Amino acid sequence: MEKDKNKRKTIIKIINIVIVSCLGIYLVYFLLSQISLSDLKKSFFGAYVPSLVIGLALMYSMDFFKSYRQIILIGTGDVRYIDMLFTSQIRNAFNMLLPARTGELSYVYVLRKKFKIPVEIGVSTLMVGLIFELILVFCVAVISIIAIGMSRSSAPSISVVVISSLLLIASLLLLIFLSQFIDLFIKFCKFLARRFPGLGKNKAFLYLFDKLIETNKSIQIIQKRKIYWKVFLLTVATRAIKFTSYYFLIHAYLKPLGYDFADLPYWTVILATIVAELSAVLPTHAVAGLGTYEAAFVLAFVSLGYPEKPAIIAGFNYHIINLVFTILWGVMAILIISMPFYKIKKKLPDLPEG
Repeated sequence: MEKDKNKRKTIIKIINIVIVSCLGIYLVYFLLSQISLSDLKKSFFGAYVPSLVIGLALMYSMDFFKSYRQIILIGTGDVRYIDMLFTSQIRNAFNMLLPARTGELSYVYVLRKKFKIPVEIGVSTLMVGLIFELILVFCVAVISIIAIGMSRSSAPSISVVVISSLLLIASLLLLIFLSQFIDLFIKFCKFLARRFPGLGKNKAFLYLFDKLIETNKSIQIIQKRKIYWKVFLLTVATRAIKFTSYYFLIHAYLKPLGYDFADLPYWTVILATIVAELSAVLPTHAVAGLGTYEAAFVLAFVSLGYPEKPAIIAGFNYHIINLVFTILWGVMAILIISMPFYKIKKKLPDLPEG
């Protein structure tokens, strides 16, 4: 019976991968059919070097702030800054490749496998960090929409502002009451275990249930440490640098097509990149985001008043350079921490009481 369930799950996963891959391939084909490949190459190889260098430098520097944020969240001193920097780079690489942000789990895996950090600490710090990022994304989305409306001397889209504001409020409530939400889910799991005795004896269920309880305890400890203001400021820095790096990369690839900074209002470009970033969370996110990521960016960029052709060219080129750059650093990080010479911080044994 258990084997049949596993087979069905495997088949469903394979079908989902095939569907998502086909969607990505179709979108790549459709978008590229709307432009000249020579224009795409001209933009990529003729990129404006100063903006390209600034964009890539900012993208790399973002990890310094993100790593420090996660170090603060862990708070034990068992992971050095350089360890977390490499872990962040590996996490970024897997995020770029895997659908629906499942690459985030590589953070938990690397911390547990290489640096002996318990799973519950990895999961709790990951969850809190991600919620802070969601808050910043929706906050920037609201600011972008209002700023665009003001620059065009027209009222911003009320419905979009309301939706973004509601998502922002939901993210804030999730952060504040995260432990209580998880506690409710724990009670629901207990109810299921009583209702279905076989489930309560399942080893996988019991393991996950135990880790869920430990994760909630870890979240409660993080909340009691009163470090959220530090985490918030570091998340602001991380997101500001990330979005600004995208802005410079998009300028670098649109400059050969005649677009200058004056033609690319900051908040307009940022809003388009936010839409593309949010598409990566969806289950429809294709392998490495190819096709689906560009489609989301093009849809937003065109909706904001830009022609389709430069939108497609910018979408593909800035996504590709981002993809290559991130994966290269991720591969380098994997190779470095796998080397025999790379030593982790040794934990001191607990001293006997008295």
